[in-house]
Parts: sequence; C-alpha cells; structure tokens
Amino acid sequence: MRAFLVLLIIAIANPVWALTGEEIAWKVYNRPQGKDSLAESVMILKSASGREKTRTMKVYFREDQKARYTLIRFLSPKDIAGTAFLSIAYHNGDEDQFLYLPALKRTRRIAGSFRFHRFVNSDFIYEDLERHYPPKYHHELLKEEPFQGDPCYVVKSWPKKKKDSIYGYWIQWITKEGFLPVRIDLYDRKGRLSKRFTAKEWKKIQGYWTVLSSEMEDLKNKHKTILKINKIVYDQGLDPSIFTKRSLERW
Repeated sequence: MRAFLVLLIIAIANPVWALTGEEIAWKVYNRPQGKDSLAESVMILKSASGREKTRTMKVYFREDQKARYTLIRFLSPKDIAGTAFLSIAYHNGDEDQFLYLPALKRTRRIAGSFRFHRFVNSDFIYEDLERHYPPKYHHELLKEEPFQGDPCYVVKSWPKKKKDSIYGYWIQWITKEGFLPVRIDLYDRKGRLSKRFTAKEWKKIQGYWTVLSSEMEDLKNKHKTILKINKIVYDQGLDPSIFTKRSLERW
C-alpha cells in the first residue's frame, strides 16, 4: 500500500501526460484557424522618437488538404497601396512566398537569404511570417508560467540547420488554451536578445482563438511594428483563386 502511495505521489508530481516541447510545437503548428478568414487590419510603424506611419491592409487566409494560404494586400497610403504578399505553407513543411510590387509590376519569389530581409520595412522579416515546421527545429519545454494572466507553456526552439533561421534560438510563451504564441523572445546567433513579439489582446471569435492586437519590437533600434485587427470574419467560403500569383498581380 505504501509503495502504491509513493508511486501515486510521483505520478502527480510528474504527470506522464505532460506535453513535451515538440508536442506543443505541433499543436501550435496545427492550431485551428478556420477554413478561411478575411481580416481588415492596420499596421503602424513606430520609431524610437514616437513618430508613426499607419498602413491599412486586408489579410486573406484559406486552408485545404494541401496547404495554408495567406495573402496580404496593402490598401494605403499611396506609397505602398497595391503591394501584396502571398504565402503558401504546405503541410509537408515546404513553403513558397511571393511579393508583388505594383511600381515595378513584378512579382518576386522570396527565397534563400532574402527570407532574412525586412518585410515591407517593418520589424518583421519574411522568416517571421513563415509557418515553422516543427521537425526542422529542436524544442524544449522550459517551464510553465502565466502571461498576462493566462497559463502558458514556455518553449525554447532552435534550428537544426543554420539555413533554416537567422536566429540562434527563440523562446515562446504559448497559451495552454488555444496554443497561441503570445510572447516570443528572439535571440541572434550570438545569444543576444534582438526582438520581442508581444500579443496585447486575444480572444475567441467564431470558435477560433485570434490575436487582435500585437507588436514586434526591435530592441536594438527601439522601433516597433504594431498590428491591429479591426474586423475579422471566418468561414465565409473565400474563392481559392484569390490565393494565386495571378490574383497577387491584379491591382
């Protein structure tokens, strides 16, 4: 009887059902985001001195058995209106990204070292917009702690091959309910904290957990990119033809 109680105490202290870092990474990767969605959003670029530039955009999303498709179309101001970005994240881990620049009337494929360039002069690089395929990275569950009151897993990830990331590693606070990354500390290859993503507001809309307000801060330059969703509608049956290179260039 005593042995049974000891085993029971050990089991409670170290639950065998606890998730590993890799299992959490897979849950983030496969987090339900609806069959499709359309969001009206704002991107604000904020300098260290407080100067702001505001951009409006629409973000289209769709998923089928082959991939997840995201198309971002900037609507204003004039110097960026019409610029569009298409990401096709295949479920096998491959990903294609394309950027259309209306001034040049040309679509550029984002590949190789260009993935580490800044996305339309924001604090995101193209890599930040990728759907990170868990087998390409190591994952370690560091601890569990709340973030802004929500219980979270804290997971450290780092690339198995250098070509897959410009970062040395990153640490994510991931909500236990919904598996949303709500804070990401990004470290360079020398182990220096370089950028921080922070979700400011998130909630469930039409059954899907959604980050409504967030910011990415370059900690060296004190520059921020703030993202806000003013309106989002899920599962309205978006036309698949929206998510093509041809659609990208219709402006």
